[in-house]
Amino acid sequence: MIGEKIRNIRKSKNLTIVELSEKIDVTSGYISQIERDLISPSLSVLKRLSQALEIPLSVLFMEDSDENVVKMHEDERTKVKFGNINIELEYITPVTNKGEKNAGMEAFLFKLKPKTSVSENKIINDAKEYIYVFKGKIDCKVGEKVYTVSKGDSICVPENNGHTIYNNYDEEAEALCILTPAVH
Repeated sequence: MIGEKIRNIRKSKNLTIVELSEKIDVTSGYISQIERDLISPSLSVLKRLSQALEIPLSVLFMEDSDENVVKMHEDERTKVKFGNINIELEYITPVTNKGEKNAGMEAFLFKLKPKTSVSENKIINDAKEYIYVFKGKIDCKVGEKVYTVSKGDSICVPENNGHTIYNNYDEEAEALCILTPAVH
């Protein structure tokens, strides 16, 4: 409903009902009635609302859609082992309903056995790489500096920055890695 959409947009912009009503020269009670879908505002009020909320008028009439919501079950994840790395990647980024990958990001889980590295070569991505460790710990060497990333910690490695990831410890490490934008 339009009222609920107006309320959600108003709240996302941190506006009170009073502030919005002052911007469009109506009473706060009138805004409250619109937001509860008790009344239907005129087109001129809707135009003023769209201007005050800094949104196109058409947004108020668009149907909310769950068409782009994609759920992926654990047993549907793709697991990939590339020849140049020593780990298996378990992709958790679902493809869209149209079979397209999310170009904005790519996320996967990986496990790293004790005393092993992800790759014998430096890893270079055209994307920022975010790693969150949820079991054990890993070392990430960027340039000449080594960062120890323990359970609950995360690290961001900038794009095009050669780095290595290794587990110098006695416990298997498990981590979530997010690349943005997606690189594969």
